[in-house]
Amino acid sequence: MKKFVSTSCLLLFATTLLAQVINKDNSVTFYLNAPEAKKVYIESNLFPKVHKKALEKGLVGKIANSTKKGREFTQFVGSFGKDSLVEMYKDNNGIWTYRSQPSTDDLYTYRFIVDDSILLDPKNKNQLRDVKDIYNYFILPGPDSKYYQIKEVPHGKVEKVWYPSKIKDGKPRRMTVYLPAEYIKNKSKKYPVLYLLHGSGGDEDAWTENGRAAEILDNLIAEGKAKPMIVVMPNGLADMHAAPGVYDGDQKEASGLNLASMSTGVTEYYFPLEVIPYIEKHYRILADKVHRAIAGYSLGGLHTIFISANNADLFNYVGLFSAQSTNKIDHASKMQYAMIGNLAKKVSNLSEKKAEWAKKHMQAELVDDAEVFKEYGTEHMNLYRDLDKKLEVQFKNKPKLYFIRYGKNDFVYKLNQDFRKKLDQAGYQYDAKITNGGHDWKNWRRYLVEYVQKLFK
Repeated sequence: MKKFVSTSCLLLFATTLLAQVINKDNSVTFYLNAPEAKKVYIESNLFPKVHKKALEKGLVGKIANSTKKGREFTQFVGSFGKDSLVEMYKDNNGIWTYRSQPSTDDLYTYRFIVDDSILLDPKNKNQLRDVKDIYNYFILPGPDSKYYQIKEVPHGKVEKVWYPSKIKDGKPRRMTVYLPAEYIKNKSKKYPVLYLLHGSGGDEDAWTENGRAAEILDNLIAEGKAKPMIVVMPNGLADMHAAPGVYDGDQKEASGLNLASMSTGVTEYYFPLEVIPYIEKHYRILADKVHRAIAGYSLGGLHTIFISANNADLFNYVGLFSAQSTNKIDHASKMQYAMIGNLAKKVSNLSEKKAEWAKKHMQAELVDDAEVFKEYGTEHMNLYRDLDKKLEVQFKNKPKLYFIRYGKNDFVYKLNQDFRKKLDQAGYQYDAKITNGGHDWKNWRRYLVEYVQKLFK
């Protein structure tokens, strides 16, 4: 893994840094003044992803193999692929440049790799954290990304709220709450609520940082395309009280493989017992099924399936965004840890050199199933039993909207196809669409824009 360059070290090779420039054709020109650098690359989701099979060839594989720590292990286990790297070119004045091809409108992240060091763009104040990596970002203008922009419209309020919980050690946990602009002015009106869940590697900051949830709601509400609503974004990691570095005693970095504590039934069990009652006690909520929605991406989509199926009287709107909607989790079994088991198997098959690196740098992310069950028990895994029967109850008094979206290149494509087949065989009505793209924020932001416009109408 590349190291970050400190601010003081920047002066060793760069005196002036120019921010990226968005051209009229939606191409992007990147600049970096680094005359002493030997090689400079841009890592960005503006470029096509690199998947595992491509690592043995091409630029990313070459870079990974040429550095001590490199990217080989994260690339090796990266089911989603990694952002591509492109090489910049230096002119006679030591200015490195690269101009991309025109791209579709969206929010894009980037950072520089200068020789063997990661460098953020100090001329771009816009930064976000995706799992444990920090990036600069910019927004290419267009009909979809206009909802991600901060505009001159009434702005809602985002609060970080601590609530009492019995999960793990009984200490408080944190969630993010979005309040629409009129909530602050109108002190008597009550509002519907959307519970918005994150996936593996995410936390209560994911939807506001990467998902642009506050901007999306502000803009859609201002245009009259979405009803004013409260949006609640809890932390779904049972072993984390809050985002990394917030709560003393939690791990300091996020982990994309931190999914064991999210799939023991603990999060789903306590959600209706802790999160919903706290919100309905402390905020002006229309506390009934008609005015209650839930949605989540990836593993948060799996939480959405089981929270709503186990509590058929709670939600009138259910949204699955690239959900890990596996039909295998219908019994209390270690089968649900197949992904973790496969990961451990891969690690054991690594070369001695790679295994040594993995043990040193990734040990916090490798999960021992037995330890997970020992800490959280298995009693809550009953929530995963008899899904077919629970869906029958849920659809008997059917939700007004059961919304399913996933990409044709998503690694959960087949899982969602299988889940839809289950729904079809039972004759349940739902709203589904297969989009372009894969398992990433480009899709999840678009799904949120579409979903919230369908709520509470």
